[in-house]
Amino acid sequence: MSWRGPGFVDHHARLLQKSVGRGLHVDDVAAWHHLVLDRWSTPLDEPVEPLPLHDGTRGAIERGLHQAREVGIVELTEAGMDDWNYLEALLQLRARLGELPVRVRILVASGIADVKRMARTGDPWVEVEGVVFAADGWLGARTCAMERPFEDDDDAGRGVLFLDADALARRIDPFAEAGWTIATHAIGDRAIGAVLDAYEKVYGRDCAAAAPRIEHAQVLTSELVKRMADLGVVACVQPSAAVSDVADARRALGNRVDEAYRWDLLLDAGVRVITGSDHPTEALAPLVGLERLAAGGNGAPTYPLEVALALMTDARAGEVVLSEDPHNVAEDDLAQIEIEETRPSAS
Repeated sequence: MSWRGPGFVDHHARLLQKSVGRGLHVDDVAAWHHLVLDRWSTPLDEPVEPLPLHDGTRGAIERGLHQAREVGIVELTEAGMDDWNYLEALLQLRARLGELPVRVRILVASGIADVKRMARTGDPWVEVEGVVFAADGWLGARTCAMERPFEDDDDAGRGVLFLDADALARRIDPFAEAGWTIATHAIGDRAIGAVLDAYEKVYGRDCAAAAPRIEHAQVLTSELVKRMADLGVVACVQPSAAVSDVADARRALGNRVDEAYRWDLLLDAGVRVITGSDHPTEALAPLVGLERLAAGGNGAPTYPLEVALALMTDARAGEVVLSEDPHNVAEDDLAQIEIEETRPSAS
């Protein structure tokens, strides 16, 4: 019997880039991150080839949006739009189609963000929400910024910190002053601490009202969790990462892995937690993420189904119709439920 509920929302993906065949294509991510650092840049500030705006681009993006709808998504945030022609293509599709397959929200990559150029559309189908920065690298590449060295790579040291607290605060400030949402990629505990310092410098007592985000928030400590709760910072996490990364995380972190990927600790502390797929690094289908939250795996924490659903859905964005009631399905079979219909909200 079909089940109807709030629609799945993906708060962190790179679907537009993937749809047009773009994204990061380097053989050695760690070497690239160090090259970026050496030129005082960040991965989200690096220049890219201009995106051609034509029927092929628009068609590829439309197909990508249909793919998102087919797997059950009603709203998706492009976390790091690095060319303004993506927005133009979306607006042109909106004018031609009337309604888009899914609602799209955009976090502009810091490299092209411009306070004078940025403007809200006021359109429920396509909206610019803010700017995303990068404070550190990745755990897999041993370039996330850590307070202590990695356990399995002496050469990696403490990883890469692209922006310290002062530099990040200076860059954030004009966008925060203009009312834009600020999101910052931070995986390692040293990077998360720097981001929290920057947010405190910029927002002070108004931090909770501004609700700035930390993307990923993977290597946590009890002190960082408490600071996030006290400041009112939002954690945007990726459910699949806690399962797929765990073996590598154990090698990299040793005993510190016990506090990594512990989004249950964030919830217990009162931190607002939202979820994203991190597509194309992880599966786009939200039911895969739901299964990994509820069933865990590889030692990852598990969450009650109602908690997992609340983290991954938002009735304001639309609703989804599933072939079965997820409450009546075994946790490790949730990804097998079929999507019967998605209904993004037009308001």
